[in-house]
Amino acid sequence: MIGDKQQGAIQTRPLPGRFPYSAFSNDLELPAPRKLDEVIAMTPDQMARASRLVIAAYNELLQVAASLEQPEYRQLMTECLARPRITFLEMYPSVADRQGLFEEMVGLGFFNKEDGPDYVWPAGHLTPQTYLTVPSSHNNFYNAFPGGLAVTVAYNVRMAEAYICNYRQMYGLPINRGLPAAALCVHEYPKVWLYQWLDDGSWLEEPRTVYNDTWHAHCIYVTAELMHRRCDSRLVMAMAAAHQLSLLDASMQGREVVCNWLGLERVAHFIKAAAVMAQVDAVDYGLLERRNGSMVLTPVPAEQWVTHLADMNWPYIMGAAHLYTYPALRQIAARDYGMMFPDLSGRPFNQLKNYVWSQLGEISLYEILVREGFETMRDTVLRLVAK
Repeated sequence: MIGDKQQGAIQTRPLPGRFPYSAFSNDLELPAPRKLDEVIAMTPDQMARASRLVIAAYNELLQVAASLEQPEYRQLMTECLARPRITFLEMYPSVADRQGLFEEMVGLGFFNKEDGPDYVWPAGHLTPQTYLTVPSSHNNFYNAFPGGLAVTVAYNVRMAEAYICNYRQMYGLPINRGLPAAALCVHEYPKVWLYQWLDDGSWLEEPRTVYNDTWHAHCIYVTAELMHRRCDSRLVMAMAAAHQLSLLDASMQGREVVCNWLGLERVAHFIKAAAVMAQVDAVDYGLLERRNGSMVLTPVPAEQWVTHLADMNWPYIMGAAHLYTYPALRQIAARDYGMMFPDLSGRPFNQLKNYVWSQLGEISLYEILVREGFETMRDTVLRLVAK
């Protein structure tokens, strides 16, 4: 127990206040500033190619793909990066075929009856953009800029490498390196089709599918795609397990914590939805097992957990970087670039946002904001885009 005199001395000390985190904005080597009109006129491809961040991430992914030992993983990852195609829909060539599949998915609870085939499966699945230009998420989520997907996945692959190294060294597990690396890239690639660019500098977003939300369309579509291609079951499992394997519902019963691991059921649900679209039996494929009249997920090994854990950097980008830098950029757009409605809701602001984030990254801009303040963030934006 602290004595009264010592306790009193502690209480009279001044409170420390906000910690002075290190600053770094002045040391950034930014590209030469572009005029706002030039930024507004840029295409997604031009923005991505102008970004050292995006080009470095994209090239890193190509290098990772080239380094994979398994030829089928190497070829698939390279295709998804440079020459993507979604082929499972070719099993449903006519309007009637897709209407029939849509109605089956609705009947099974995977799609919403208020939607339709053209909404859940938009045109262009055989001729999408590449990883170089596609954003990582919806307009209000994370890494929402041209090339944001390459940045997200390159970072996630690095995280997977770290997990693999540590699990190998700590526990001696013979974890396969190629599976998580390929899976993290391949898992996201339906976004090159779903996130189609619009004239106002925004893009189409994922349709609502399983659980009636818009988070998981790419997850079940890529699982169906790899089933259609007859890829090995561990790679297909990684597609389905990437999102919600660890989803936990915890509650209290008196003083006891009761844990309900919903993620295992969710992964099985994704597999069942994908199996319908791919017209395969998930049990025969080696993904689920029949138990007590139901198809359930069997325990999955470390490779699947690594894939899932490495796919989890998005909360930092979405819940921190996007949450704070997006409104700050709107304030700068109005104050420094004279944007008013409708510019703040249209192409001028979208292009400003897309360019700043693509050149610097949402996380870097956020860290400038929280470490150095709004005015320093503003000055950094003005160093990128001239008035």
